[in-house]
Amino acid sequence: MNMRKLGFRTALGALCFFSFFAHATPDLTAPADLPPAASVDAALAAHPTVLAAQSRLAAATAEGRRLQAGEYEYQARAAYTRRHESGIGASNDWEIGIERGLRLPGKAKLDAESAAALIEEAEARVADARHEAARELVALWYATLRGERDAEAWQDQVALLQRQSDTVAKRLRAGDAAVMESAQAMASMHQAQAERRRAETTAAAAAAMLTSRFPGLPKPIPQPGPAPALSGGAEEWIAAALADNHELAILQKESERMRILSRRQQADLRPDPTLGLHFSRERSGQDNLIGVSLALPLPGEARRARVTAANEEANALAQLLAAAKTRIEGEIRGTHLNLQGGLSRLAAQEDMLQELERYAGLAWRAYELGEADLYEALNARKSAHDARRETATSRLDVHESAARLLLDGHQLWMPESGHAVH
Repeated sequence: MNMRKLGFRTALGALCFFSFFAHATPDLTAPADLPPAASVDAALAAHPTVLAAQSRLAAATAEGRRLQAGEYEYQARAAYTRRHESGIGASNDWEIGIERGLRLPGKAKLDAESAAALIEEAEARVADARHEAARELVALWYATLRGERDAEAWQDQVALLQRQSDTVAKRLRAGDAAVMESAQAMASMHQAQAERRRAETTAAAAAAMLTSRFPGLPKPIPQPGPAPALSGGAEEWIAAALADNHELAILQKESERMRILSRRQQADLRPDPTLGLHFSRERSGQDNLIGVSLALPLPGEARRARVTAANEEANALAQLLAAAKTRIEGEIRGTHLNLQGGLSRLAAQEDMLQELERYAGLAWRAYELGEADLYEALNARKSAHDARRETATSRLDVHESAARLLLDGHQLWMPESGHAVH
């Protein structure tokens, strides 16, 4: 075999190998506490912004038909004249005609391209509206879960402090505890009750907001289970997010449409003619005339200004596209970093929680045996409770970051659309 061909095939094989891994999709376990996909799909389909985008898609489709049909229509014209000539008398003259503007060759093709770009832009706006609604759903869903989990944690703490207060009251009646200890236990319980009411109010407000924005979703319920398993670096997730990003697709299609419009305005520097056919009858039918007319606008500064405006608008959109791409890359990198840090923090908090709960149990046992005072036992319980709440919050933060990364990486809830941006 020719060595040059062998080298080429080897290089091509290596390129395909590296290309496969360069475009490998990163992986992430979806959180177990997300709502069912079917209910999410129904909620997103009924979201006002998605419905508005779909209406604008229908409007863009109609506008596309208008662009392809062209702006010129047939015009009918009629005129009547009463003529008086000395020595001849009066006569009736009339004229009828029809005329229409004609698009020059090439302009219809540009109008069809503009119509296609307009419709594709509107389709990208529908997908983007769905994506933004899904991001809002994730934020409200986990805000509600945090509220519910916080309220449950304070409910558990109230129940625990109630049992502890009952134990202290029994010891007080038996003469094994001081009145101060009973008051201290009761104060801790009342403080927990106040925090429970605050948490219940916050949870109810979050749930009401979720229900009003996305009616039909099931009630969020915290689900136990392992933390999400993350694979892939930030650059892989950025590549996945940019591969089919609807916001960038909108700017890209809008910029493309402006470039087409610029060429269309440039073509309009050669104005379209208006062709007419007319028939007239004069001198009460003695003269019958058939004629053809041709009208041609004389282009001026207004047409040249429209070309410049379309060019500058396309340039502006190109800059906005670059800025949006940079911002999205930063957001994905930040979400990936938050998820990585959250997973490490959650693992450490879970270890700490086990030790604090063990210590709290030992401290309360020591108090019951008279080997520790009530303050130490209650403080140990409070530390364990705070750690339990913080761990639950950190777990939900991790789940929200994971859901956000999956959503922006087009691995959660989003339909295929094919708006690739390179």
